[in-house]
Amino acid sequence: MKIKIPPPVSGGLIISYKCNSGCIHCLYNCGNEWNEWIDVKDAERYLKLLKSTGTFRSLHITGGEPFMNFDLLCEIARICKKTGIPTFVETNCFWAVDDEKTERRLKEIKKSGIESILISCSPFYLEKIPFENFKRCLRISEDVFGKENVMVYTREGCDWIESIGIKGKISFHDFIKKVPHESFIKFLKNYIVPKGKCLYTLENFFYKYPAEKFLKQNCIADFLNPYHIHVDLYGNYITSFCGGISIGKIEEVLRDGIDFDRKIILKMLSRNIGEFLQWAEKLGYKRKDGYINKCHICLDIRRYLVVEKNMEFEELQPAGFYKRLP
Repeated sequence: MKIKIPPPVSGGLIISYKCNSGCIHCLYNCGNEWNEWIDVKDAERYLKLLKSTGTFRSLHITGGEPFMNFDLLCEIARICKKTGIPTFVETNCFWAVDDEKTERRLKEIKKSGIESILISCSPFYLEKIPFENFKRCLRISEDVFGKENVMVYTREGCDWIESIGIKGKISFHDFIKKVPHESFIKFLKNYIVPKGKCLYTLENFFYKYPAEKFLKQNCIADFLNPYHIHVDLYGNYITSFCGGISIGKIEEVLRDGIDFDRKIILKMLSRNIGEFLQWAEKLGYKRKDGYINKCHICLDIRRYLVVEKNMEFEELQPAGFYKRLP
């Protein structure tokens, strides 16, 4: 059975999973141990496919951390410009170490075709990146791109960090000791998408419920969501921030939709989480006492299948996502 997907409207191109930071909340479990980068010819092909849908109107270049391969970032920006897709870039600002370098790089990416920038700023980044880098990048980005073309995720979080008086770097452990628990929980609810790596690293900050609460839920709407899709360097088509799940390669997905006969895990998840859990328990999976949400059940099973059972599934990609989970 194949189901056509709604054509994508907006999304990101993951040019690498390599990242200098490897934050504990990362949806895609990025980190410095990843080493592969997207091939330029592949990037151009993916962008042309997205453009050919006639519906795709906004792209962000992301990772990983795109500025770790600055020449590649500029080259892909030029392809985006040539293809006619409005493009912005996401960054954690590790590179914004002084005004001169920051201004030079921002002007260069703008010349290459980047129209706006998203600065990722939260307590999680402060483990590796001084807070001053974010402030510098924000200030100079507003000069280079104009305030209307500079986004901060989240600006409230950035203002909160500044109001506390944080300077330089600070470990997450020291940060949460420094702020009221209620303030952090409020921030977390407004900031975190409870999927991916944070379901392990931050699970003690969330309420958990017995699996029965989620067993009738399914993921079909997640798989068919045309907003904020991602295509990674391997051509995996990822929807709804579901790190580690590919509904197919971009070419086949845009042409044929989702092939549920070939992708049995997607087929079970499209019906209900309970079916997936019962199937996994027959393979030896032991359910937890509590889960944060349906995504927690799904991810824990997927991790078990890939890491503990050493099983391979076409839809559980990239495999490195699972092998690098905590």
